[in-house]
Amino acid sequence: MVYILLVFGIVVGIYAVLNNIGGVFSSFSVNDPTLMVAKLLQSLLPVIAGVVILYVSASNLYQLIKKSGNK
Repeated sequence: MVYILLVFGIVVGIYAVLNNIGGVFSSFSVNDPTLMVAKLLQSLLPVIAGVVILYVSASNLYQLIKKSGNK
């Protein structure tokens, strides 16, 4: 069951990154600096959260597989 949750966390992290990375790059095409910062942060914060979810899930899954392989 834990494996399924960790794989789901990896999928959610990848989805969050890929779904919002386009907004990060498109925010640089906005001429108004205030709107550019707002659009950048609106897209960058979910990307950062997705990277953290992806890292934690992948790290825990790796440790779990490594631990079960040692027995």
